[in-house]
Amino acid sequence: MELEKTYIYQVYLKGSFSKAAEALFITQPALSIAIRKVEKEIGAAIFNRGQRPLTLTHVGKIYISHIKKELVLEQELKQQLDDLHGLKTGELFIGGTNYMNAYMLPPYISRFTEKYPNISITMSETSSDQLIELLKENELDFTFSCDEEVISSFESFPSFSDTILLAVPETFFLPERLLDRALSASDVAQGRHRSESTTAVNFKDFPAFNFILVDAHVNLGARTLKIFEEAGASPRIRIKVPQLVTAFSLAASGVGAAFVSDRLVTGREKGLRFFKLQSPYAQRHYFLLLPHRSYTPSAVKEFIRLMEP
Repeated sequence: MELEKTYIYQVYLKGSFSKAAEALFITQPALSIAIRKVEKEIGAAIFNRGQRPLTLTHVGKIYISHIKKELVLEQELKQQLDDLHGLKTGELFIGGTNYMNAYMLPPYISRFTEKYPNISITMSETSSDQLIELLKENELDFTFSCDEEVISSFESFPSFSDTILLAVPETFFLPERLLDRALSASDVAQGRHRSESTTAVNFKDFPAFNFILVDAHVNLGARTLKIFEEAGASPRIRIKVPQLVTAFSLAASGVGAAFVSDRLVTGREKGLRFFKLQSPYAQRHYFLLLPHRSYTPSAVKEFIRLMEP
């Protein structure tokens, strides 16, 4: 990509001339002169300089969209050239939430790196909605989602599943009829919650207790609200947290009850009772999503094969 376009794209990414100049290792005046030159050539401003952070003008949006297309073509060319070497070189950019990257992906990453040691992997970690934006911007080779509406917008492949359970501290009072349906951490680790013989419970049957709520922009948080609505329940929200893993840790410390993934339960946890939920929202089926590109690298195809059941 031409040098001036690189400059303009950095300003767009950083939202500031000073930050872009720092990232490019040039002076801010030199950067401004280079971009003014381009603006003079096209006869229009690219950035609204009076706004902070900088925003794009209408012409700027068109200009940046063309730069993005060039970047995608350059990336695809590099990937095709890498593929000529038979997966002996190349890189993968994978996006996941903290939960996915820490608990779901490690076995697959391990198998892939063992088989293809010369493929470098860069993992991005942020919220589900931000990951989809990164995928749309072609900044990721793939990410994951269990949101049916999101999945339908991309080429997708089945990957993994999990089950949402209700985790309740043992110090919380529960009626005998619910205690009879409680599972231990060992039961969950052994998969007893997946057995048809294990009775599911409705959240509305539980007494009012302190609850740990995950932010609604996280998939579990959004599903939590649907489970509440489905049960007609309004639990006392003791604390709100940004991540599923944090909610699980707080529940284990007795702070409150929480919805957690069975994938987090190792069997060694103490002080928690787990309950299988009678709700369609308790089952999550994740799909690997590809960006809208004309070429899928061999490394991505191989990762998809490794995830096949």
